[in-house]
Amino acid sequence: MKKPYNLNWIRNIEIQRRATDWASKKLLEEPQLKTIKAEFQAHFYRPNFFVKIGLFLFALIGSAFFMGFVFLFLTDSNITDRGFAMISLLFAGFFIFFLERQIKLSKLFHSGVDNALLYVSITLIFVPVFLLFNNLKIWQYALFLFIPLSIATIRYADILTAASSFLALFVTLGNFLMNFSGGTLILPFAVMLMAACIYFAVRNNTSIYYANCRKIIEILSLAVFYLGGNYLIVREGNALLTHQASSVSRQIPFAPVFYLFTIVIPFSYILMGVRKKDRILLNTGLLATAFSVVTFGHYFSPFTAAQNIFISGLALILFSAALIRYLHKPKHGISDEPEKRNVPDELKSILIAQTLGQDPETKGINFGGGNFGGGGAGEVY
Repeated sequence: MKKPYNLNWIRNIEIQRRATDWASKKLLEEPQLKTIKAEFQAHFYRPNFFVKIGLFLFALIGSAFFMGFVFLFLTDSNITDRGFAMISLLFAGFFIFFLERQIKLSKLFHSGVDNALLYVSITLIFVPVFLLFNNLKIWQYALFLFIPLSIATIRYADILTAASSFLALFVTLGNFLMNFSGGTLILPFAVMLMAACIYFAVRNNTSIYYANCRKIIEILSLAVFYLGGNYLIVREGNALLTHQASSVSRQIPFAPVFYLFTIVIPFSYILMGVRKKDRILLNTGLLATAFSVVTFGHYFSPFTAAQNIFISGLALILFSAALIRYLHKPKHGISDEPEKRNVPDELKSILIAQTLGQDPETKGINFGGGNFGGGGAGEVY
């Protein structure tokens, strides 16, 4: 499927970013950096963060006023839900057409306006589901929402639609299982299984087009996998779902299994993060470790919750300080120095050749996989 955003320009943005990073480390001279930026140009309209927010809000307000104005001529007091749904779909089609046209004409790339038009279109597509099918279950609504969100993610690589489709999928799974008598029993294991499958699926996608989406889905998958096996989440969630009246939640089945998950998963994340030089795994593991301390402190510690959080935070600070001191000189390929991202040899040859005015021999650039926008993976932190 042809993407609306120019893939070559997206690659050039990453090349410029890497070249700028090299220049900041004195690996490239200023004339070389200018040559690279001139050779690898990206013509997207990319405003700064605050301008992007302003454009986003302006597009939302403009869309609302436009729809309100048109509604004055298309509707009357006798309009039915079916008629309202049809008008909503017509508006959705118009905004999608306008979005595609503006991307081409204005060279937008997640510039605020295109994000707003995309979200408005998805909302308008989903409105008829509420109007025409008002007796569906929650998992059915979530499944309906998942479909346009996933399609939008595939086409536009928007991180918010990616995260929303991820959450909609888990709402679908959770609410569907709750319709069965043993649903609460298998729900944690089903959540962990789905999170693991999604994580490994997105790890295999090395396209630079989805680099940001891949990162956010990796983070969410790791977090959900851990929370699905966390003893506190499972026990208190079970009490909430089964409407337990007592102030203290009852013990859950397979409690020793969830004790083990709460201990093992964070350390597994940390070990894999260190071994693979993956910052996402490492940071998630550290946060999960802190939450595991809070989990066991909640049930077995003589201290209050605030004291447990303070103690666990202090322990992490001391551990981090000791680790930074230990890694002041690189050991085992790990250092506390700022991250120096690795760049494929083929990319190096292209950049060097462009600055020297030569034509490099290359079989193509392999973007992704951790070495180029792949979730923070590399040989040195």
